Amino acid sequence: MTRACPSIGLLLLLCLSSSVLAGESILVPRATTAQVHGSVERAIEYLQTESETWLSARRCAACHHVPMPSWALTEAGLRGYAIDKEFVATTAESLLGGKEALLASKIFPDPAAVSDPRPQGRGLNMGLPMLAVAARALPSLTAGQEQSLKRIAEEIVKKQQPDGSWEFFATLRRPPINECQTTDAAWIVMALQATSGPDAPDSQRDALTKALTWLDRAENAHTHQDKALRVILGVRFGKSSEALQTTIDELRALQRDDGGWSQTVPESKSDAFATGQTLYALSLARLTAERPEIQRGIDFLIATQQPDGSWPMTSRATPNGEPGSAKLLTPITCAASSWATLGLARVVPKE
Repeated sequence: MTRACPSIGLLLLLCLSSSVLAGESILVPRATTAQVHGSVERAIEYLQTESETWLSARRCAACHHVPMPSWALTEAGLRGYAIDKEFVATTAESLLGGKEALLASKIFPDPAAVSDPRPQGRGLNMGLPMLAVAARALPSLTAGQEQSLKRIAEEIVKKQQPDGSWEFFATLRRPPINECQTTDAAWIVMALQATSGPDAPDSQRDALTKALTWLDRAENAHTHQDKALRVILGVRFGKSSEALQTTIDELRALQRDDGGWSQTVPESKSDAFATGQTLYALSLARLTAERPEIQRGIDFLIATQQPDGSWPMTSRATPNGEPGSAKLLTPITCAASSWATLGLARVVPKE
């Protein structure tokens, strides 16, 4: 029997990987369960190191380097993967342990500071709802952390507009983390949901009701992320599969030939941010790894992960159409790697 030359096989694999990274329509190699486990473990190491380095150097709870990685690490731990639990717990305490810790995070407004006179001063720092969502995924919270989450909820309510929405300034946002008004609102609603139980203040529960009403009536942004977050939000609020099916089908239809999903911008290629986010959303909607579209999404992420555990990303254009020009790509890389970790750990748990 003729035996294939090993060098030819290696060359073929390298060509396949290069084609995937270039966004071409090719057949991506099928990933094994062991490969997925290894991929998530490398991503966990990257996220822990990157988040710790950012906090140490900048002392700022930026959404892309603290809330997103913290959420991804916590969920990965819940799915059986080994994480540095002490790091996650220490990070949560350092940001939410009390009023002073929250102010030191640089994302909560200091009441003693002069009010920001600029238009964005009316808006909400999106690091706050993202931090709240990440914290609510933790196994438990201290009394001080609960108080900080209540302060975040009060700030969210304070910044809500009469129609139930929140300000969105396109030229000042950083997509895809802040892509449009409805995607921001989805994050804010998820944050409010966790603290709006029967014992919550009437103002907070009313704010949640107004926000949901506004979001239901808001014009669909027709972006990939808007659809993904609507599925995640719908599942969190107990919507039936039938009620979400149209959006789920729309998400599935956006899958590219290489198995990945892309952000909704001209000539965009599949990337880890959109693909990981989609896998996470569809898994919440009970689509499992046995589904061909889920497996192809997994294959794309395994084929495109970098040796350090992250995934490659490029600078995104702003919502008003200006081309992306960011020189520092670690924020979008860290955020995308967080979504990829959330998606992979969800569809292929360790235990």
